[in-house]
Amino acid sequence: MGGAVFKAQVAEAVMQALNATCVFAVRDEREKVQVPATPETIARVGTELQAPAALQIIVKSVVVRKPKGDPQVTIRMEASLVVVKAPFLVFRALAEGKGDDPTEGRAVAKAVASTASEIAKQLSTLVRLRGQVLLPPAYAILPATHYKERNQLYPRTLRISLDMVSGLAVGAEVVILQQGKLMAKGRVVEVDLGSSLVALEEVLSGAQIRSGDEVCVVFLPQRPAKLPLPLAKEREYKRVEHDFAWALLLAGIGVAIWGK
Repeated sequence: MGGAVFKAQVAEAVMQALNATCVFAVRDEREKVQVPATPETIARVGTELQAPAALQIIVKSVVVRKPKGDPQVTIRMEASLVVVKAPFLVFRALAEGKGDDPTEGRAVAKAVASTASEIAKQLSTLVRLRGQVLLPPAYAILPATHYKERNQLYPRTLRISLDMVSGLAVGAEVVILQQGKLMAKGRVVEVDLGSSLVALEEVLSGAQIRSGDEVCVVFLPQRPAKLPLPLAKEREYKRVEHDFAWALLLAGIGVAIWGK
């Protein structure tokens, strides 16, 4: 499963799926980098190739079952699409695909194609999923966000324009940009109709996030996370909100990406 033929099969399937989105133009540059590679290394390779971004695909697992004699194959892949220029964004996708056929080779091919298609779908969605900050952090007003089950504390939250209609999901990871500069990173903890709530996990020192700042989604979970309502004092928060609202490398594969 880890041989050259399988790697080439994965590379070809991923390239075909990405090209079919009409969002990317892809070429195979496997020999340019040793993998698995860090985002910094992937970005360097993309720069050397004069590409705006570079992609690493890693096959996490291949499972073959034969419950009734015919092979059933499940493949899991992870993708990291790295933008080589500032603000150096890293888009991630996790996908699982299945294939079944009396012939094991065809079952594997179907599973590879299915997984590659899902990777392409996620990445093409992510690079176009942009919004803006509606409600910046109320640093002195809002209580801290606390997850009892996860023992995490988020001192700041903000409201963004992306919502369930946009396809956003709880657990999605976002970055906040101000005039093209990375200001903060956060995780979506509540998705509503018309807006969503983001708990900030990392904020640039001295950053002041404002309404209108750009929001980019860099990871979109395919299985919504089961998280409790993040704010400890829901009623107080709702009141404050109302007032405030007025103001591949599969080991061996490197792929260069050009956005059309």
